[in-house]
This record gives sequence, C-alpha cells and structure tokens, in this order.
Amino acid sequence: MTHTVRRFAWDDVLLLAASEAAHGPPASAAPAGAVERMRRWLAQPGMDPERDCFVAIDDGTPAGYAYLVVEQPISRGVLIFEAAPAGWRPLLDAAVADARFLGLAVVHVDVAESDDALRSFLGSAGLAHVRTHLHLRRDDAEAINAPLPTGAAIRPAGRDDTAALADLQNAAFGGSWGYAPNTTDTIAYGVFELPGDPPDHVLLPEADGRLLAYCWTHRQHAGAPGQIGMVGTAPAEQSRGLGRAVTAAGVDHLVGIGATPIDITVDAENPPALRLYERLGFTVRWRSVWYELAISA
Repeated sequence: MTHTVRRFAWDDVLLLAASEAAHGPPASAAPAGAVERMRRWLAQPGMDPERDCFVAIDDGTPAGYAYLVVEQPISRGVLIFEAAPAGWRPLLDAAVADARFLGLAVVHVDVAESDDALRSFLGSAGLAHVRTHLHLRRDDAEAINAPLPTGAAIRPAGRDDTAALADLQNAAFGGSWGYAPNTTDTIAYGVFELPGDPPDHVLLPEADGRLLAYCWTHRQHAGAPGQIGMVGTAPAEQSRGLGRAVTAAGVDHLVGIGATPIDITVDAENPPALRLYERLGFTVRWRSVWYELAISA
C-alpha cells in the first residue's frame, strides 16, 4: 500500500475530525460537534493549517493527517499524528521537511506509553524519548471546599483579564520544559472562542488587585469528563498554598456543573505537583511519552 501526502485544504476539516475521533482511519464520520470544534482549533492565532498540516492519501482516498503545531519562540514543532501506520513515514517526512523549512530546532511527538507500534516506529525513525507525562483522574463527585489564603478572593476570568492572565502564565511557566510563551490573543481565543458554548472557566485568586494564581478548567462537551488544563502561581506568591487552593476550586467548579470524572496531566519530573494532585483525590491512570527529533540545518 502506497501513501502520498498533500497539504491541507479547508475542505479537509471533516476528514481531520473523523480521523481524530477514530484515532486513525478508517473513519467515515465525526461525532456531532466535532467538525466545528476542529474548525475552531485550526483557526487559533498563530496556526497555519494550509502550511503545517498534511493529509495522507491512499489510492485517492484520504487516510489520516499530521499537524505540526509551530512554536517559534522556543523553536519547536509539536507533531500530532492521526493516521493508519502505513501513513506514518510519509507524514513524518513531510512534517520534518516543514520544520526544517521554518528553521525549527526540534520536533516533539507525544505518544501513549501503551502504543508500542507507534513508539517502535518513532524510535526507528531516529526520535528519542525525552519526557514522560502522567495522566491522572479524579472519580469522586464530591467538592473539596479548600480555604484560600487570608486576604485572597477568587473569581472567574473575564475578557478584560486576558493580558494579565497571559503575563501570569508566562511568569509561572517561563523556562519550563516545552512551554512556549502565550500572547493576549492566544489566551483570549483559548478561553472564549476555542471551547464553544460556554467558554472555559478560568479561576483567578487575587488580593489588592493582583492576580496570585490561576486554574484553567475545561469540558469538551456536555457529558464529557472535566479537565483541569493548567494551574500556575505567580513566582512571588509561591509557598502560600495557592496551588492547592486554586486547584481545589477548579475541581469544585467542575463538580458543580456535573463535569466528572476530572482529568489532569502532570510532568513526571514534577513530584511536588503530583503529590498535590494525589492529595486532592487524583490517581495516575496512564502515561504518555514525549519523543524528540533534532532538526539539522
């Protein structure tokens, strides 16, 4: 079986949504709402699907795709694969050529630890395992009701908070492995446009007009598990218990809207965060591994 690769066109949105839902072809249909969610994802600020997305073709039939999410500030591309195994090599080659053209230093791919076939392929293609992420879940549908530090109050983020939230997130995670700085535009789109209806609920503890921390919660659609995306604390406010308090508030929000169970992801090299989440009732359910390919000039 021979696969060819072409660049994405906007008529391919249905293909991408169906392939994502099925974790690779064959895929003939996408779940309700998946096409519109894919369209919104592709429309994020800084995304260029007509340049960085590639579709595999098998005897004239679309057979999956790969998207290179470009993060120029840290000179990396994150490759998302949704294709049958026969399409992996041509799609990887197209993405690496794109990364080289854009002058990126590395390409990263995140793969379930249990996906032996894809891990074997990536290793044979010269990619090296560089990181492990732990994926945790909390099944309990009870609220935590943790107190905030004295003098702090908590509220949901509004559109007027996007610049301050971008600054807070960049300060909290600057220099962390794999973190690319966000802009006001990417934060505003991520909170208010990307999720659909309703927008994501980002909780902001504050004191004296200063944002102290944040917890970004998300639910893909009604009936889906809740997700806690990122939790960050301003560097000057660490060691005050804000991380636990704001994560607990995020859990309580998701419990309150019926978005349980709740998922969260943590870097295996961040034991303090892992211990915090475990104390809040989360347990490790599965692992994913990050592979890296250095791009030569």
